[in-house]
Amino acid sequence: MTVRLSKSKLIAFRQCAKRLWLEVHHPELKVEDTSAMGRFASGHRIGELAQAQYPDGVLIAPDNNLPIALAQTQTLLEQSPRKVLFEATFQAQGLLVRADLLIPAERGWHMVEVKSATQVKDYHLDDAAIQSWVATQAGLALERTSLQVVDSTWTYPGGGDYAGLLKTTSVDAAIAPLQQEVPKWLAAAQATASAPEPSVKVGKQCNTPFTCGFQSYCGALTPPVEFPIAWLPNLHHTKRARFDEAGVVDLRDIAPEELSEKQRRVIQATLNNQTYFEPLTPTECALFAGTCYYLDFETMAFVVPIWAGTRPYQQVPFQWSCHIQVPGGAVTHDMFLDLSGNDPSRAFAETLIQVLSDDGPIIVYNQGFEKRIIRELAQRFADLEMPLTKLLSRVVDLLPLAGSHYYHPSMQGSWSIKAVLPAMAPELDYANLEEVAGGTAAQDAYSEAISSATIPERKAKLEAALRKYCTRDTEAMIVV
Repeated sequence: MTVRLSKSKLIAFRQCAKRLWLEVHHPELKVEDTSAMGRFASGHRIGELAQAQYPDGVLIAPDNNLPIALAQTQTLLEQSPRKVLFEATFQAQGLLVRADLLIPAERGWHMVEVKSATQVKDYHLDDAAIQSWVATQAGLALERTSLQVVDSTWTYPGGGDYAGLLKTTSVDAAIAPLQQEVPKWLAAAQATASAPEPSVKVGKQCNTPFTCGFQSYCGALTPPVEFPIAWLPNLHHTKRARFDEAGVVDLRDIAPEELSEKQRRVIQATLNNQTYFEPLTPTECALFAGTCYYLDFETMAFVVPIWAGTRPYQQVPFQWSCHIQVPGGAVTHDMFLDLSGNDPSRAFAETLIQVLSDDGPIIVYNQGFEKRIIRELAQRFADLEMPLTKLLSRVVDLLPLAGSHYYHPSMQGSWSIKAVLPAMAPELDYANLEEVAGGTAAQDAYSEAISSATIPERKAKLEAALRKYCTRDTEAMIVV
Protein backbone atom coordinates (compact mmCIF):
# COMPACT_ATOMS: atom_id res chain seq x y z
CA MET A 1 0.00 0.00 0.00
CA THR A 2 1.34 3.42 -0.99
CA VAL A 3 1.25 5.91 1.86
CA ARG A 4 0.61 9.45 0.69
CA LEU A 5 3.24 11.83 2.05
CA SER A 6 3.83 15.56 2.05
CA LYS A 7 7.21 17.12 1.44
CA SER A 8 7.48 18.02 5.14
CA LYS A 9 7.03 14.37 6.10
CA LEU A 10 9.69 13.26 3.64
CA ILE A 11 12.03 15.89 5.11
CA ALA A 12 11.16 14.48 8.55
CA PHE A 13 12.17 11.03 7.28
CA ARG A 14 15.48 12.44 6.09
CA GLN A 15 16.12 13.49 9.69
CA CYS A 16 14.87 10.35 11.42
CA ALA A 17 12.80 7.36 10.33
CA LYS A 18 11.06 7.23 13.69
CA ARG A 19 10.08 10.88 13.43
CA LEU A 20 8.28 10.18 10.16
CA TRP A 21 6.49 7.17 11.65
CA LEU A 22 5.29 9.21 14.59
CA GLU A 23 4.26 12.11 12.31
CA VAL A 24 2.04 9.67 10.38
CA HIS A 25 0.68 7.48 13.19
CA HIS A 26 0.83 9.54 16.40
CA PRO A 27 1.01 13.27 15.61
CA GLU A 28 -0.72 13.97 18.94
CA LEU A 29 2.52 13.05 20.75
CA LYS A 30 4.39 15.99 19.24
CA VAL A 31 5.24 18.89 21.55
CA GLU A 32 5.95 22.15 19.73
CA ASP A 33 8.23 24.56 21.55
CA THR A 34 7.72 28.33 21.47
CA SER A 35 10.83 28.89 19.37
CA ALA A 36 9.41 26.63 16.64
CA MET A 37 6.21 28.66 16.68
CA GLY A 38 8.25 31.85 16.38
CA ARG A 39 10.14 30.46 13.38
CA PHE A 40 6.84 29.53 11.75
CA ALA A 41 5.55 33.10 12.20
CA SER A 42 8.78 34.54 10.77
CA GLY A 43 8.61 32.16 7.82
CA HIS A 44 5.01 33.18 7.16
CA ARG A 45 5.98 36.87 7.14
CA ILE A 46 8.87 36.21 4.75
CA GLY A 47 6.46 34.30 2.52
CA GLU A 48 4.12 37.28 2.44
CA LEU A 49 6.95 39.58 1.34
CA ALA A 50 8.04 37.10 -1.31
CA GLN A 51 4.54 37.15 -2.76
CA ALA A 52 4.46 40.95 -2.57
CA GLN A 53 7.26 40.99 -5.17
CA TYR A 54 4.59 39.99 -7.71
CA PRO A 55 1.43 42.06 -7.17
CA ASP A 56 -0.39 40.29 -10.02
CA GLY A 57 0.40 36.80 -8.73
CA VAL A 58 -2.32 34.28 -7.98
CA LEU A 59 -2.58 32.46 -4.63
CA ILE A 60 -3.83 28.90 -5.16
CA ALA A 61 -6.34 27.41 -2.70
CA PRO A 62 -5.66 29.72 0.25
CA ASP A 63 -7.89 27.47 2.37
CA ASN A 64 -5.36 24.65 1.83
CA ASN A 65 -7.96 22.41 0.15
CA LEU A 66 -5.53 20.08 -1.62
CA PRO A 67 -7.85 18.53 -4.25
CA ILE A 68 -8.92 22.02 -5.28
CA ALA A 69 -5.28 23.18 -5.20
CA LEU A 70 -4.23 20.40 -7.61
CA ALA A 71 -7.05 21.17 -10.02
CA GLN A 72 -6.58 24.94 -9.81
CA THR A 73 -2.85 24.61 -10.43
CA GLN A 74 -3.44 22.60 -13.61
CA THR A 75 -5.99 25.12 -14.88
CA LEU A 76 -3.71 28.12 -14.25
CA LEU A 77 -0.70 26.43 -15.86
CA GLU A 78 -2.68 26.14 -19.08
CA GLN A 79 -3.93 29.74 -19.08
CA SER A 80 -2.51 32.47 -21.28
CA PRO A 81 -1.04 34.89 -20.51
CA ARG A 82 0.71 33.05 -17.71
CA LYS A 83 0.92 34.58 -14.24
CA VAL A 84 3.14 34.04 -11.22
CA LEU A 85 1.59 31.35 -9.02
CA PHE A 86 1.81 31.13 -5.25
CA GLU A 87 1.51 27.68 -3.63
CA ALA A 88 1.25 25.82 -6.96
CA THR A 89 0.47 22.22 -6.00
CA PHE A 90 1.82 19.00 -7.56
CA GLN A 91 1.60 15.31 -6.80
CA ALA A 92 3.58 12.31 -8.03
CA GLN A 93 3.93 8.74 -6.75
CA GLY A 94 2.08 9.55 -3.55
CA LEU A 95 4.15 12.64 -2.70
CA LEU A 96 2.56 16.10 -2.61
CA VAL A 97 4.34 19.47 -2.68
CA ARG A 98 3.38 23.14 -2.81
CA ALA A 99 5.79 25.61 -4.45
CA ASP A 100 6.28 29.02 -2.84
CA LEU A 101 6.71 30.81 -6.17
CA LEU A 102 6.23 29.54 -9.71
CA ILE A 103 7.35 32.18 -12.20
CA PRO A 104 6.83 32.06 -16.00
CA ALA A 105 10.15 31.59 -17.82
CA GLU A 106 11.15 31.56 -21.47
CA ARG A 107 11.04 27.78 -21.91
CA GLY A 108 8.79 26.82 -19.04
CA TRP A 109 8.69 27.77 -15.38
CA HIS A 110 11.08 29.00 -12.70
CA MET A 111 10.40 27.45 -9.28
CA VAL A 112 11.52 29.44 -6.24
CA GLU A 113 11.48 28.20 -2.64
CA VAL A 114 11.58 30.97 -0.02
CA LYS A 115 13.42 30.55 3.30
CA SER A 116 13.78 32.81 6.33
CA ALA A 117 17.43 31.75 6.78
CA THR A 118 20.30 34.00 5.69
CA GLN A 119 22.13 31.34 3.68
CA VAL A 120 21.39 28.18 1.72
CA LYS A 121 21.70 25.09 3.95
CA ASP A 122 21.97 21.41 3.09
CA TYR A 123 18.40 20.63 4.07
CA HIS A 124 17.19 23.50 1.87
CA LEU A 125 18.76 21.66 -1.07
CA ASP A 126 16.91 18.45 -0.10
CA ASP A 127 13.75 20.53 -0.01
CA ALA A 128 14.34 22.06 -3.45
CA ALA A 129 15.29 18.68 -4.93
CA ILE A 130 12.04 17.14 -3.69
CA GLN A 131 9.96 20.06 -4.96
CA SER A 132 11.49 20.06 -8.43
CA TRP A 133 11.40 16.26 -8.78
CA VAL A 134 7.70 16.04 -7.95
CA ALA A 135 6.80 18.96 -10.22
CA THR A 136 8.75 17.45 -13.12
CA GLN A 137 7.20 14.01 -12.56
CA ALA A 138 3.79 15.70 -12.61
CA GLY A 139 4.53 17.08 -16.08
CA LEU A 140 5.70 20.63 -15.35
CA ALA A 141 8.14 22.12 -17.86
CA LEU A 142 10.60 23.23 -15.19
CA GLU A 143 13.35 25.44 -16.61
CA ARG A 144 15.22 26.19 -13.38
CA THR A 145 15.03 26.09 -9.60
CA SER A 146 16.18 28.71 -7.09
CA LEU A 147 16.10 29.53 -3.42
CA GLN A 148 15.35 32.95 -1.96
CA VAL A 149 16.97 33.67 1.41
CA VAL A 150 17.22 36.75 3.61
CA ASP A 151 20.08 39.15 2.87
CA SER A 152 21.47 39.87 6.33
CA THR A 153 23.56 42.79 5.00
CA TRP A 154 20.49 44.65 3.75
CA THR A 155 19.36 47.68 5.76
CA TYR A 156 15.70 48.62 5.98
CA PRO A 157 15.18 52.15 4.58
CA GLY A 158 11.76 52.50 6.23
CA GLY A 159 8.38 53.31 4.78
CA GLY A 160 7.44 49.68 4.16
CA ASP A 161 9.99 49.34 1.34
CA TYR A 162 11.36 45.78 1.57
CA ALA A 163 12.86 45.60 -1.92
CA GLY A 164 16.20 43.86 -1.57
CA LEU A 165 15.41 41.95 1.62
CA LEU A 166 15.43 38.65 -0.28
CA LYS A 167 18.21 37.45 -2.56
CA THR A 168 17.84 34.68 -5.15
CA THR A 169 20.36 31.86 -5.54
CA SER A 170 20.26 29.28 -8.34
CA VAL A 171 20.50 25.71 -7.01
CA ASP A 172 20.15 23.63 -10.18
CA ALA A 173 23.71 22.31 -10.11
CA ALA A 174 23.55 21.52 -6.39
CA ILE A 175 20.25 19.62 -6.51
CA ALA A 176 20.87 17.66 -9.74
CA PRO A 177 22.44 14.66 -7.95
CA LEU A 178 19.87 14.87 -5.15
CA GLN A 179 16.95 14.63 -7.57
CA GLN A 180 18.11 11.14 -8.51
CA GLU A 181 17.91 10.18 -4.83
CA VAL A 182 14.39 11.48 -4.23
CA PRO A 183 12.56 8.34 -5.49
CA LYS A 184 14.79 6.22 -3.21
CA TRP A 185 14.00 8.47 -0.24
CA LEU A 186 10.31 8.27 -1.09
CA ALA A 187 10.25 4.48 -1.37
CA ALA A 188 12.11 4.09 1.92
CA ALA A 189 9.83 6.60 3.66
CA GLN A 190 6.68 4.90 2.41
CA ALA A 191 8.03 1.53 3.57
CA THR A 192 8.79 2.99 7.01
CA ALA A 193 5.34 4.57 7.32
CA SER A 194 3.69 1.24 6.43
CA ALA A 195 5.76 -0.85 8.87
CA PRO A 196 5.68 -1.13 12.68
CA GLU A 197 7.29 1.62 14.73
CA PRO A 198 11.06 1.63 14.05
CA SER A 199 13.57 1.43 16.88
CA VAL A 200 15.88 4.45 16.81
CA LYS A 201 18.12 5.53 19.66
CA VAL A 202 18.00 9.11 20.93
CA GLY A 203 20.96 10.94 19.40
CA LYS A 204 22.21 14.00 17.59
CA GLN A 205 19.52 13.56 14.92
CA CYS A 206 16.98 14.65 17.55
CA ASN A 207 18.11 18.26 17.10
CA THR A 208 19.68 18.29 13.64
CA PRO A 209 18.70 19.99 11.47
CA PHE A 210 15.49 20.64 13.43
CA THR A 211 14.45 20.14 17.04
CA CYS A 212 12.13 17.15 17.00
CA GLY A 213 8.84 17.52 18.84
CA PHE A 214 8.78 13.83 19.81
CA GLN A 215 11.80 13.96 22.13
CA SER A 216 9.69 13.59 25.28
CA TYR A 217 8.11 10.45 23.89
CA CYS A 218 11.38 8.90 22.72
CA GLY A 219 13.20 9.95 25.89
CA ALA A 220 10.65 8.15 28.03
CA LEU A 221 11.44 4.93 26.15
CA THR A 222 15.18 5.29 26.71
CA PRO A 223 16.68 3.83 29.90
CA PRO A 224 17.86 6.74 32.08
CA VAL A 225 21.60 7.34 32.43
CA GLU A 226 22.64 8.37 35.94
CA PHE A 227 25.61 10.50 34.86
CA PRO A 228 25.25 11.20 31.10
CA ILE A 229 28.29 12.26 29.10
CA ALA A 230 26.27 15.26 27.89
CA TRP A 231 27.27 16.85 31.20
CA LEU A 232 30.90 17.09 30.06
CA PRO A 233 31.73 20.72 29.18
CA ASN A 234 33.52 21.56 25.92
CA LEU A 235 33.14 18.02 24.58
CA HIS A 236 34.39 18.17 20.99
CA HIS A 237 32.00 16.66 18.47
CA THR A 238 34.60 14.21 17.15
CA LYS A 239 35.25 12.87 20.64
CA ARG A 240 31.50 12.71 21.32
CA ALA A 241 31.06 10.74 18.09
CA ARG A 242 33.79 8.33 19.19
CA PHE A 243 32.07 7.83 22.56
CA ASP A 244 28.71 7.27 20.84
CA GLU A 245 30.22 4.70 18.49
CA ALA A 246 31.78 2.85 21.42
CA GLY A 247 28.49 2.91 23.34
CA VAL A 248 29.88 5.11 26.11
CA VAL A 249 26.97 6.95 27.75
CA ASP A 250 27.99 7.35 31.41
CA LEU A 251 30.72 9.60 32.86
CA ARG A 252 32.02 6.66 34.90
CA ASP A 253 32.95 4.83 31.70
CA ILE A 254 35.41 7.45 30.46
CA ALA A 255 39.13 7.13 31.11
CA PRO A 256 40.49 10.27 32.89
CA GLU A 257 43.40 10.61 30.46
CA GLU A 258 40.91 11.30 27.66
CA LEU A 259 39.65 14.44 29.39
CA SER A 260 40.74 17.99 30.09
CA GLU A 261 41.35 19.24 33.62
CA LYS A 262 38.01 21.02 33.66
CA GLN A 263 36.18 17.91 32.47
CA ARG A 264 37.87 15.77 35.14
CA ARG A 265 36.85 18.34 37.74
CA VAL A 266 33.22 18.06 36.63
CA ILE A 267 33.29 14.27 36.84
CA GLN A 268 34.89 14.31 40.28
CA ALA A 269 32.38 16.82 41.67
CA THR A 270 29.48 14.93 40.09
CA LEU A 271 30.42 11.44 41.25
CA ASN A 272 31.33 12.63 44.76
CA ASN A 273 28.34 15.01 44.93
CA GLN A 274 30.66 17.78 46.13
CA THR A 275 30.94 21.44 45.25
CA TYR A 276 34.21 22.64 43.77
CA PHE A 277 35.27 26.13 44.87
CA GLU A 278 38.56 27.96 44.56
CA PRO A 279 38.86 31.57 45.82
CA LEU A 280 39.80 34.33 43.40
CA THR A 281 43.44 35.35 43.25
CA PRO A 282 44.43 38.85 44.46
CA THR A 283 44.82 39.91 40.82
CA GLU A 284 41.30 38.71 40.01
CA CYS A 285 39.88 40.39 43.11
CA ALA A 286 41.42 43.67 41.95
CA LEU A 287 39.14 43.57 38.90
CA PHE A 288 36.24 44.47 41.21
CA ALA A 289 37.82 47.51 42.87
CA GLY A 290 35.74 50.68 43.22
CA THR A 291 32.09 51.10 42.32
CA CYS A 292 30.88 48.02 40.40
CA TYR A 293 28.17 48.14 37.72
CA TYR A 294 26.46 44.77 37.19
CA LEU A 295 24.93 45.01 33.72
CA ASP A 296 22.63 42.93 31.52
CA PHE A 297 20.89 43.59 28.17
CA GLU A 298 17.75 42.25 26.51
CA THR A 299 17.45 42.46 22.74
CA MET A 300 14.94 41.74 19.98
CA ALA A 301 15.94 40.34 16.58
CA PHE A 302 13.27 40.72 13.89
CA VAL A 303 13.71 38.63 10.75
CA VAL A 304 11.86 41.39 8.91
CA PRO A 305 13.09 44.71 10.35
CA ILE A 306 10.45 47.17 11.51
CA TRP A 307 12.72 50.17 12.18
CA ALA A 308 14.63 52.16 9.58
CA GLY A 309 18.39 51.69 9.80
CA THR A 310 18.22 48.12 11.15
CA ARG A 311 19.04 44.81 9.44
CA PRO A 312 17.39 41.37 9.40
CA TYR A 313 18.18 39.41 12.56
CA GLN A 314 20.02 42.41 14.05
CA GLN A 315 19.77 42.27 17.83
CA VAL A 316 18.27 45.62 18.76
CA PRO A 317 18.48 46.35 22.52
CA PHE A 318 15.28 47.38 24.26
CA GLN A 319 16.13 46.87 27.96
CA TRP A 320 19.04 47.09 30.35
CA SER A 321 19.30 46.40 34.07
CA CYS A 322 22.14 47.68 36.26
CA HIS A 323 22.82 46.96 39.92
CA ILE A 324 25.37 49.43 41.28
CA GLN A 325 27.48 48.37 44.25
CA VAL A 326 29.62 51.00 45.96
CA PRO A 327 32.67 50.21 48.13
CA GLY A 328 31.31 49.01 51.46
CA GLY A 329 28.53 46.96 49.86
CA ALA A 330 25.51 49.28 49.44
CA VAL A 331 23.56 48.39 46.29
CA THR A 332 21.17 50.45 44.16
CA HIS A 333 19.35 49.49 40.99
CA ASP A 334 18.51 51.28 37.73
CA MET A 335 16.76 50.09 34.58
CA PHE A 336 15.75 51.08 31.06
CA LEU A 337 12.80 49.52 29.24
CA ASP A 338 11.05 50.91 26.15
CA LEU A 339 7.76 49.29 25.12
CA SER A 340 6.55 52.17 22.96
CA GLY A 341 7.08 50.24 19.74
CA ASN A 342 9.51 52.87 18.45
CA ASP A 343 13.17 52.04 17.87
CA PRO A 344 14.56 51.96 21.44
CA SER A 345 18.25 52.01 20.42
CA ARG A 346 19.18 55.66 20.93
CA ALA A 347 17.42 56.10 24.26
CA PHE A 348 18.94 52.80 25.37
CA ALA A 349 22.44 54.09 24.54
CA GLU A 350 21.98 57.54 26.07
CA THR A 351 20.62 56.26 29.37
CA LEU A 352 23.29 53.57 29.50
CA ILE A 353 26.08 56.12 29.15
CA GLN A 354 24.52 58.23 31.87
CA VAL A 355 24.11 55.46 34.46
CA LEU A 356 27.54 53.86 33.94
CA SER A 357 29.42 57.04 34.79
CA ASP A 358 33.10 57.42 33.85
CA ASP A 359 34.89 54.75 35.86
CA GLY A 360 34.48 51.49 37.76
CA PRO A 361 34.22 47.93 36.43
CA ILE A 362 31.21 47.03 34.28
CA ILE A 363 30.49 43.43 35.22
CA VAL A 364 28.68 41.18 32.73
CA TYR A 365 28.18 37.45 32.22
CA ASN A 366 29.60 36.39 28.84
CA GLN A 367 31.04 39.67 27.59
CA GLY A 368 30.84 38.92 23.86
CA PHE A 369 27.14 39.74 23.76
CA GLU A 370 27.16 43.07 25.64
CA LYS A 371 30.33 44.25 23.90
CA ARG A 372 28.88 43.51 20.47
CA ILE A 373 25.69 45.43 21.24
CA ILE A 374 27.70 48.42 22.50
CA ARG A 375 29.90 48.38 19.36
CA GLU A 376 26.85 48.28 17.09
CA LEU A 377 25.29 51.21 18.93
CA ALA A 378 28.55 53.15 18.53
CA GLN A 379 28.47 52.48 14.79
CA ARG A 380 24.85 53.60 14.46
CA PHE A 381 25.16 56.84 16.47
CA ALA A 382 28.30 58.77 15.55
CA ASP A 383 27.82 61.38 18.28
CA LEU A 384 27.75 58.64 20.92
CA GLU A 385 30.66 56.63 19.52
CA MET A 386 33.32 57.96 21.93
CA PRO A 387 31.46 57.51 25.24
CA LEU A 388 30.16 54.11 24.15
CA THR A 389 33.57 52.89 23.03
CA LYS A 390 35.10 53.96 26.34
CA LEU A 391 32.77 51.57 28.14
CA LEU A 392 34.34 48.54 26.43
CA SER A 393 37.67 48.74 28.27
CA ARG A 394 35.87 48.64 31.63
CA VAL A 395 34.01 45.37 31.01
CA VAL A 396 34.79 42.47 33.36
CA ASP A 397 33.44 39.03 32.39
CA LEU A 398 32.19 36.82 35.23
CA LEU A 399 31.74 33.72 33.06
CA PRO A 400 35.40 32.59 32.78
CA LEU A 401 35.90 33.30 36.50
CA ALA A 402 32.91 31.14 37.40
CA GLY A 403 34.15 28.44 35.03
CA SER A 404 37.58 28.36 36.67
CA HIS A 405 36.59 28.72 40.31
CA TYR A 406 33.18 27.12 40.90
CA TYR A 407 31.19 24.01 40.05
CA HIS A 408 28.16 22.39 41.67
CA PRO A 409 26.83 18.97 40.58
CA SER A 410 23.37 20.44 39.91
CA MET A 411 24.86 22.54 37.09
CA GLN A 412 25.18 19.42 34.91
CA GLY A 413 28.16 20.71 32.98
CA SER A 414 26.77 24.18 32.30
CA TRP A 415 28.04 27.54 33.56
CA SER A 416 25.15 29.56 32.20
CA ILE A 417 23.88 32.05 34.76
CA LYS A 418 20.63 30.06 34.89
CA ALA A 419 22.58 26.98 36.00
CA VAL A 420 24.97 28.71 38.40
CA LEU A 421 22.47 30.90 40.27
CA PRO A 422 20.16 28.10 41.56
CA ALA A 423 23.24 26.23 42.77
CA MET A 424 24.40 29.22 44.80
CA ALA A 425 21.03 30.69 45.78
CA PRO A 426 18.09 28.28 45.22
CA GLU A 427 15.59 30.93 46.29
CA LEU A 428 16.56 32.97 43.19
CA ASP A 429 16.03 30.14 40.70
CA TYR A 430 14.79 31.46 37.34
CA ALA A 431 12.22 28.66 37.38
CA ASN A 432 10.36 30.68 40.01
CA LEU A 433 9.69 33.45 37.50
CA GLU A 434 6.27 32.96 35.96
CA GLU A 435 5.79 34.94 32.74
CA VAL A 436 9.38 35.50 31.57
CA ALA A 437 12.18 33.16 32.67
CA GLY A 438 14.55 33.18 29.69
CA GLY A 439 15.84 35.18 26.74
CA THR A 440 13.44 33.69 24.19
CA ALA A 441 10.50 34.35 26.49
CA ALA A 442 11.73 37.93 26.92
CA GLN A 443 11.73 38.42 23.15
CA ASP A 444 8.24 36.93 22.88
CA ALA A 445 7.02 39.20 25.69
CA TYR A 446 8.54 42.26 24.06
CA SER A 447 7.03 41.45 20.67
CA GLU A 448 3.60 40.98 22.24
CA ALA A 449 3.90 44.10 24.39
CA ILE A 450 4.59 46.45 21.46
CA SER A 451 1.80 44.97 19.33
CA SER A 452 -1.15 47.27 18.74
CA ALA A 453 -3.44 44.31 19.41
CA THR A 454 -2.24 43.95 23.03
CA ILE A 455 -4.66 45.38 25.58
CA PRO A 456 -3.28 47.72 28.30
CA GLU A 457 -3.80 45.21 31.12
CA ARG A 458 -1.82 42.56 29.29
CA LYS A 459 0.92 45.01 28.35
CA ALA A 460 1.28 46.04 32.00
CA LYS A 461 1.66 42.40 33.02
CA LEU A 462 4.31 41.84 30.36
CA GLU A 463 6.19 44.96 31.42
CA ALA A 464 6.27 43.80 35.05
CA ALA A 465 7.53 40.37 33.96
CA LEU A 466 10.29 41.87 31.80
CA ARG A 467 11.41 44.13 34.64
CA LYS A 468 11.51 41.23 37.08
CA TYR A 469 13.44 38.98 34.68
CA CYS A 470 16.13 41.47 33.71
CA THR A 471 16.52 42.54 37.34
CA ARG A 472 17.07 38.89 38.27
CA ASP A 473 19.95 38.70 35.76
CA THR A 474 21.97 41.47 37.38
CA GLU A 475 20.94 40.41 40.88
CA ALA A 476 22.33 36.99 40.00
CA MET A 477 25.72 38.44 39.07
CA ILE A 478 26.08 40.05 42.50
CA VAL A 479 25.41 36.65 44.09
CA VAL A 480 27.99 34.98 41.82
